[in-house]
Amino acid sequence: MSERAYTLLPARGVIAVAGEDRVAFLQGLVSNDVAKVSPSRAIYAALLTAQGRYLFDFFIAALGDAFYLDGEAPRLADLMKRLSLYKLRSKVTLSDASSRFVVAAAWGEDASGRLGVAGPGAARDFAGGIAYCDPRLEALGARFILPRDGGAAIEQAGFARADEAAYDRHRLALGVPDGTHDLPPEKALPMESGFDELRAIDWQKGCYMGQELTARMKHRALVKKRLLPVAI
Repeated sequence: MSERAYTLLPARGVIAVAGEDRVAFLQGLVSNDVAKVSPSRAIYAALLTAQGRYLFDFFIAALGDAFYLDGEAPRLADLMKRLSLYKLRSKVTLSDASSRFVVAAAWGEDASGRLGVAGPGAARDFAGGIAYCDPRLEALGARFILPRDGGAAIEQAGFARADEAAYDRHRLALGVPDGTHDLPPEKALPMESGFDELRAIDWQKGCYMGQELTARMKHRALVKKRLLPVAI
């Protein structure tokens, strides 16, 4: 698709993770390296079960003194509850920021370059929020976490409003899964779901929930099935 377009994603919500221990807190839980998150870089990550099976996937971006997690809105409360179980004495706060922010996506010809975020995960301040190149695949375009009136700024950047179905067609053509629409919680395995190729896993970081099985599948070549796009 060459025409530049964008859509708001009301099925996505935002969790704010603040506090001086936010990096260490998330680092021991999620599959990617949270230490790499900064105002100029966002990441894609997953929270797995202890057996290495999929529970949640989300994007992590930095804005001000907090991290913002872009995840599935209907499961946001459950994600916050799961994270809270591991909070213990960590100096972090978790709050639902969905009333203040919306999530949006933009795609089309050189979408991320036009927004000044060329390269997977490249990020910058945008319209009071943050814009970043989709960390999974640059071809997916850009994503945004913006104040609720921030959509107009995307149009001013040269993108026409489209519906969510148009974005879904774009995503599906690239073979990228969309959370629980495509991945059964507590059943799907990240290595069978393309999480390695989609840059959701950092193989150099320390331990995290479900790391043992994930690493075993990687290094012992135990992947026997894969999610793939099919053109009919």
